[in-house]
Formats: sequence, C-alpha cells, structure tokens
Amino acid sequence: MYGPRSWRVQPGEEFTFGRSKKCTVVLDAADRGLSRTAGSLQFREGTWWVHNDSHACLLFVTGDRGFRADLPPGLALPLQQWHAKLRLAGGQGNYTLLIRLPDDSDEPEPRPLTAVPTDSRAITSVRARPKLSDSDRLILAARFEKYLIWRYPGVATPCTAREAAERIGWGQHAVVKRCENIRERYARLGVPGLRGPRALEELATLLISTGELTAEDLQRLPARSSASAVPAPRHPATMALTSKLPTV
Repeated sequence: MYGPRSWRVQPGEEFTFGRSKKCTVVLDAADRGLSRTAGSLQFREGTWWVHNDSHACLLFVTGDRGFRADLPPGLALPLQQWHAKLRLAGGQGNYTLLIRLPDDSDEPEPRPLTAVPTDSRAITSVRARPKLSDSDRLILAARFEKYLIWRYPGVATPCTAREAAERIGWGQHAVVKRCENIRERYARLGVPGLRGPRALEELATLLISTGELTAEDLQRLPARSSASAVPAPRHPATMALTSKLPTV
C-alpha cells in the first residue's frame, strides 16, 4: 500500500518502486534524491524478499514486532513478519510503503497500476559523487575510524574534531572546516540528511554503505603506538552491515 492505492502481488510477478515511470509504484517523480528504481519485492524459496535496488540510498525496513533494519544498496532482506513498513529518504521528504504478507483467507483485491510521467534519464543526485582528495580521505578516516574497525567495542560513533586532529596532526579548526566542506559538497548535489544534528552520522553511513570510504583508507592514518594499537580493519562488505546506521 502506498497512499490511497494498494496492489496484490503474486509469486513470479515483478513489483518495483522508485521515481521511474517504469516502476509499479511511482514515488515522487520530481525528487531526484530518490533512485530511479529504489527497490523491489521478489518471491523465492517460499519467502518474500525486499531488495534495495538503489546504488547509493539506504532502505529502512520496520516490522510490526519492533524489528528494524537499515538495508544498504544491493542487499536483500526476507520479510517474515505479518506487516512491514518500507521507508525511503528522498531529497524532498520521506516516502513510506506498507507491506502485508498474504494470508490464505484473503479475498482478491484490485491491483491498479499507475504511471506518472517522468524523465527517467535524469541522473539520480546521490550517484553524482564529488571527488574526494587524499587529504579528504585522511580526515574522513580519522573522523569515522570507529566505523571501520573490525573489533571496535561498543557502538561506533564519529570521533570528535579534536580527537581526529590529534590523530593526524592537524589543527582542530581545519578538521571542522574540511568536514563541513565535504558534507556541503554532497548536500549541494541533493543528497538528503546531511544537515542537522545527525549530519556526521548520516555522512558516515552514506560513505561506507556506498563503498566510497573503506577499511583500506585506515592505512592513511599514522601508526599508533603499541600501547594504543587498534584491532585490524574489517572487510568493507561487513562494514555496511554492522556500522551504526540512522534510526527510523
């Protein structure tokens, strides 16, 4: 269900959602913060799966029993609860689809399809990534080092500007200004969520989930003394799943 409309999907049928007019559910066609095909529902091995078909955006999944998952680009998740809510964050707002798993007693319902005209050739804004310099990556690795550590204890959070400055030998003000500059570069392209109190967390999620910042960037940081050595970095594919992601 999206807004006043509802669809009944049978196994084997294609069900997609995004801003493209080719999608089953057309979200805001003018919001280029959304991917052309943001996600899809597929039935296989006796289970319905939700797929994040975007190349750059997270898909937030919430179940009716309190289950919550932030699904990175390219991954899929089985839907095992009776009701589920899919939320997407676009440049002009949030979009929510309500999913109800089928029941044998369900009566057939109409499944109207709606096509909203849009130019699907337009480039999704979050895919137009700014080029990061070596010094950009150095600072980002210092600020988001905890996200990139395989055995970091506790919940990963961004390091403070002071901690990052001491880590790489920069001035604290220079670290703050460079991080603001990087964030603004993405925000000007229409990437949502990069302003406000959680801007750094959102930036970390974006960079890590899209593979723009990886464990290899930790090699840019100066070596620590043996007394303060950190565990070995983890594989990038694991980082996107275990890093702290934005709450729904």
